[in-house]
Amino acid sequence: MEDRQNRLFFALVLTMGIWFLGNYFLNPDGGKQKQPNKPAPVTENKETSKETTPEQKTQNQTPITAVDSKDIKTFTFSTDSHIVILSSLGGRIQKFYIKNHKDIEGGEINIARADFEEIDVDGQKVKAIELSRGKGFDYNFSHRKEEVADSEWNKINFKAEEDKGNRTVTFYATKDGVLLKKVFRFFPTENYFKSEITVTNLGKDKLYFGDRTKPAYLRTFGSLGPMPQGREPNAQELSKFFRVYRIDGSEKDLPDGGDAWGFWEGIRNFFFGAPNGNENFKEVWSSGEGVDFAGAGSRYFLAVVDTLNHPAEGALFDNRKKNETGTILAYSNISLEPGKDETLEFANYVGIREWDGMLFRDPKLDPFKNPKSAFAGLSSDLNKSFNQGIFTPIRNGIVWFLKQSYKYTIPSYGFGILLFALLFKLVFYPLNQKQAEAMKKMSALSPELKKINEKYANDPAKKQEKMLELYKKHNMNPLSQLGGCLPMLIQLPIFFALYVAFADTIDLWKSPFLWITDLSEPDFIWTSPAIPFLSATGISLNLLVLLMVGTQFLSMKLTSVQTDPNQKMMMYIMPVMMVFFLWNMPSGLTLYWTVTNVLSIAQQWVTNIRKKDEAPVKA
Repeated sequence: MEDRQNRLFFALVLTMGIWFLGNYFLNPDGGKQKQPNKPAPVTENKETSKETTPEQKTQNQTPITAVDSKDIKTFTFSTDSHIVILSSLGGRIQKFYIKNHKDIEGGEINIARADFEEIDVDGQKVKAIELSRGKGFDYNFSHRKEEVADSEWNKINFKAEEDKGNRTVTFYATKDGVLLKKVFRFFPTENYFKSEITVTNLGKDKLYFGDRTKPAYLRTFGSLGPMPQGREPNAQELSKFFRVYRIDGSEKDLPDGGDAWGFWEGIRNFFFGAPNGNENFKEVWSSGEGVDFAGAGSRYFLAVVDTLNHPAEGALFDNRKKNETGTILAYSNISLEPGKDETLEFANYVGIREWDGMLFRDPKLDPFKNPKSAFAGLSSDLNKSFNQGIFTPIRNGIVWFLKQSYKYTIPSYGFGILLFALLFKLVFYPLNQKQAEAMKKMSALSPELKKINEKYANDPAKKQEKMLELYKKHNMNPLSQLGGCLPMLIQLPIFFALYVAFADTIDLWKSPFLWITDLSEPDFIWTSPAIPFLSATGISLNLLVLLMVGTQFLSMKLTSVQTDPNQKMMMYIMPVMMVFFLWNMPSGLTLYWTVTNVLSIAQQWVTNIRKKDEAPVKA
């Protein structure tokens, strides 16, 4: 999210900066922290002792035999928001679904509106969306980076015990002298579930299960769906998937299914190459606090695992093409004496990327209200995993307004955008009106300004002097028009916040308006066939962007001094720049911009009608 926002922010600031500067110069006018768990270097001499590592044990391991499908057991748990299918093969979550459920105030969160499946639960068909992308969630260890996508433990059929009363399933398996016990517990009202992993040393020698030289890599959540049904996702859809983690009090996010390098790191690699010449994997190690939480997300959904009692010391990222491994936890400080064990506890959130989703429905389970909760130790910073940046408060306010408009006026988010744009214009009406009147006066001076431009074209100093005399004679302040720049500057964060709102708010997903089928997607009304050597997917026509450009051009034409050649140039350049910028943006954002242009045109037109008695002045 951070890197994507950096690129978006840079593009927006550049575009709006050119616009603003052009008008300015060319127009005459504390979260709760967990206990530190630093990786401790191993001081014992492993070469002269009987201590072993998992890598050494694998040299004499017995090959894992194929599992008969008849021996595989599955378990299904249904909560108010989830349907989870677990399998004894790998002792893992085989499929994870999310379904329609209630928000904290009892309102309906409509999830299954597209790409849903009908799941049979206790004889009833339930519409739900799979978030596990057909890959499942492992909760299994690997000791080689190349195996993190498919752990050897995934091929073992675990023994399984189900406790329906406590909504718990426990898996057991042994491999290479290690007993792995995994417990999954689900809660009827929550978007959270609990998991525990216990590693027991069954051997006679001390076991270094994970150290800095041979870490234990734990894959929990892989890439998070949903994926389109019946077709491959396009590049724009894939760009919405990301990996997120918080280490040493700092949250970071990375693209999913692609490079784990950040925006600036990517620039470094482009010029100087990746560190050590290896781009397949990237390790990040803690300097003190460890990894607080880690996970994966998509446009509307998020899955994060919070390390309750033993923060991982680092994280591993798989950069191989089409990887779906998510954020891998790296443990470098687990050593076990014979017969001893180590238990890792995790709180897991799977749900919408909204603050409401992370609230506990049952106060007894809320660790911030009940210190004896099963989720005691949950990070108070977990909600930062879906933070939309510095514009989050504005974004939340806009989403709240659109929801209230939907609830109490016309049930259409498109109408809510119209209403929001109108209210924004009304709030800043005095400033906008001052600018409109200033433009009308400037238009009245335009014939004389044209004469001065032509007469003193080769004498800039004299031209400036004569212009100032003309302004003074007619009591006109050329800087008075700059008052209209304030609404434009204020509109910049509104623009950012609207982008974020329509980019990741589940309520706005698949929202139609007039001919627009989905306000969260570009308004492509037609796509051409594939064009060889140019576009394998064809070229799409975005009608709303073209309407925006037309209204932008007309608005600038009404609010610019036509005798100024620089303004004429800006009047043509800026709309063209906005075409490239908004072509693939959510249509809800473009709709807002278009409506704002129309309202500006209407205000300037009314001002011109009311002051049509202002004839061109004479020097």
